[in-house]
Amino acid sequence: MRLELVFILENPELPKDNKSIWISFLKNVLSKCNKGKFYESYFSETNSKDYTFSILLSKPKFVGEKVLLENNQVKMIFSADDRNKTGLIFYAAFLEAKNRKFPLPEGNAMSLKRIRQIREQLITSSKVVFRTVTGGGLVVREHDREKNRDKYYTYKDLGFDKQLKQVLKIQAKEAGFSENLVEDLIMKPIQCRKVVVKNYGVYIDVTVGIFRIEGNPDLLQYFYQAGIACRHSMGYGLLDIVAQEDV
Repeated sequence: MRLELVFILENPELPKDNKSIWISFLKNVLSKCNKGKFYESYFSETNSKDYTFSILLSKPKFVGEKVLLENNQVKMIFSADDRNKTGLIFYAAFLEAKNRKFPLPEGNAMSLKRIRQIREQLITSSKVVFRTVTGGGLVVREHDREKNRDKYYTYKDLGFDKQLKQVLKIQAKEAGFSENLVEDLIMKPIQCRKVVVKNYGVYIDVTVGIFRIEGNPDLLQYFYQAGIACRHSMGYGLLDIVAQEDV
């Protein structure tokens, strides 16, 4: 399920580092829906989640640690794999949260005003051209447990392909897919670029743009709906389909 949520801000600005706002919003709405019945299923474990989102801002202007917007409207594109009814669970939570005031930093606030379901595509090909959705991007991370440090790869970096496959193996396995399906994945950048974003106070490298993936259609469908690679439940990894190629 893919949804478009439209928010109205009291003041047309947000912090530059605003991912925490949207994750807090998701936690808040789920904690209040159906007496919080599903909250622990999504937020008490560190396992990979089967949803993603991206935030669309109106002509953002970055000034210091703030983002100034052309108007007070902000959109969230929320997407989920529905094998566990995640989309329906969050849709119900969003409906309950409609028109409720949600406080933001520095005395600002926002309210969810509109919810619209977006038509999804069914992937039937093993060769698909994807585009990262604005506001997100592809995060590929390698964590060094001994040093407790993270290294982020972009499409240009040596070792990107290897680390991406490792990341996708873990994600696929947690989603119930065979690791062997990931071994057959082939990703080819078509028109990509590196961007640096601030995420919870830390600057990380992200790949945005268009790329082609070859692989099992069911697995590609999952990545399309749930998001792909690291941090996908934190507002990264949301994909749009550009084209499906004939096999």
